[in-house]
Amino acid sequence: MSQKTKKRIPILTSNFATLVAGNGYYVDKTSFIHKMEGLNFPNLFLLRPRRFGKSLHLSMLEYYYGIQHRVRFEELFGEYYIGKPENITPLRNSYYILKFNFSGIKTDDVNEIFKHFTSEIRGAVDLFIKEYNVVSESDREEIYSSNDANTILRNFLFKIRGSDPGVKIYLLIDEYDHFTNELFAFNTELFKEIVSRNGWVRKFYEVIKQFMGEGIIDRFFATGVTPVTLDSMTSGFNVAQNITLDNKFHEMAGFTENELIDMIKATTYEEGRFDLDAVVADMRLWYNGSRFSPDAKDKLYNPQMVITFLSNFSNNFTYPREMADINVTSDYTKIGKILQFLPKDEFNAIIEDVFTNEEIQEGLTLQYNLERPYSKTDAVSLLFYNGLLTIEKAVFELVTYQIPNYVIKQLYWEFLRYLYERDNSFMYDNKEIGLLVQELAFDGKIDKLIKYAQKVMGTISFRDLENFRESNLKMIFMTIIMGTNAFYTTSELETHKGYLDLLIRKTELNPGGHEYLLELKYLKKADKKDYNEIRRKGIEQITNYRNSLTVTKLTKLHAYLILFSGKFEVEVFEVE
Repeated sequence: MSQKTKKRIPILTSNFATLVAGNGYYVDKTSFIHKMEGLNFPNLFLLRPRRFGKSLHLSMLEYYYGIQHRVRFEELFGEYYIGKPENITPLRNSYYILKFNFSGIKTDDVNEIFKHFTSEIRGAVDLFIKEYNVVSESDREEIYSSNDANTILRNFLFKIRGSDPGVKIYLLIDEYDHFTNELFAFNTELFKEIVSRNGWVRKFYEVIKQFMGEGIIDRFFATGVTPVTLDSMTSGFNVAQNITLDNKFHEMAGFTENELIDMIKATTYEEGRFDLDAVVADMRLWYNGSRFSPDAKDKLYNPQMVITFLSNFSNNFTYPREMADINVTSDYTKIGKILQFLPKDEFNAIIEDVFTNEEIQEGLTLQYNLERPYSKTDAVSLLFYNGLLTIEKAVFELVTYQIPNYVIKQLYWEFLRYLYERDNSFMYDNKEIGLLVQELAFDGKIDKLIKYAQKVMGTISFRDLENFRESNLKMIFMTIIMGTNAFYTTSELETHKGYLDLLIRKTELNPGGHEYLLELKYLKKADKKDYNEIRRKGIEQITNYRNSLTVTKLTKLHAYLILFSGKFEVEVFEVE
């Protein structure tokens, strides 16, 4: 493909027509129209994390099914799967589209939420009326005679039925649970109130259900992040199928690796300018890793992360200084919101498993019941639904979850650092950390790293020190070095000799050649009598890891055994 015919990287647009008109590259997801229509359920929910391409998919459906876009069909869909004559479905451009987008509803003032909700409903209804000109001016006045969102919607749908009984509406809802998820995180009582039998969210979906039954709303597709709101009002809205875990729809949002490669070739790649395989390998580490169905073969790339990277990379074919999208890594408080309702021991157990083992085994909550206590399984499941964990495998009801990629790992590290600062009245010094990272990268030394670890250890209370373990020591080292783009840090990496504590490898942004293997030991007072034996075994362990096939390909690898005794005593042994 010549430079003149290159497509544009699809930056910051979730409008399908705008993307196509601007020569933007669209990862073709139109084949899922067939799969959706092939189901026995015309009303569907799909849950995916934020920034995963859900809004663009809704927009594509809007242009495919909207009657007003019939004359633009070839222009919009001609080059995609669904635009080929043999693939077009009978329902093409046959619906009136009613679309709600709840992502902009503000939740900072709980007394204003319903007002914002009503404003969204009124605005969408008004757009529909102007687009299709299906009600009279007097009917409009009657529709808007109330300031209640659900009354407006009910009046509107009654008027549609009365003016033209043949009208068929395809109802699209983007981020159906955005504002309720926010409430669930900080005001559970209000959340329960608005989704309860007499709550206004429940009433909204009861209106939709009523007009589904009357045939006015013929199809329904809603996207969101978690099933909490859906489950909380199941008895009020039990007419939609949740396809979130269905393998047939696994790739409907998100990019497969083949789709990513095709996009790079169509938008960015110039032969001889960069090594495509190497770039994809790096992107795989940073942005790939999401699996939403236990049966899915391929893991998915996060679209926003990919597009942000490529838009920066395409300028001069060099990697951006920040490989992680700041919009993602700044959102680390979401982890705390999900875990905050757990008892402290369960909170800590999740943190330790995820940070030190980089995986956790739990069930998957398919239906949330607010009448029962919030459980560890519920919390881990919400981490999954929010894209903070992903399915590695499932055996019967037990799911093994992992952190999907390095960007999400950095988000966890930011959260862990926040916990240390909050609990120990300590602030990490970015200048000191920057200097120790430089020493690691260019000098092949860990002196500054050890001193900074001692500094962090010094902030821990003697009470907390009583329960201090090697896993806690490992987490301290991780909070220091894992926020940098100079190194990839892996915990509990499996080798044929066992599981090594920390492997620190240089990234493509790091011109230094040094890499590190760390084995960490923490000795309590009672362990000091066994010091020599612990040191001997530690040196034996790290020697074995040093010689394992996993790390022998690292040419400038420094291997260290680090023994901490109490808060301040430390000895370091380098293994050649």
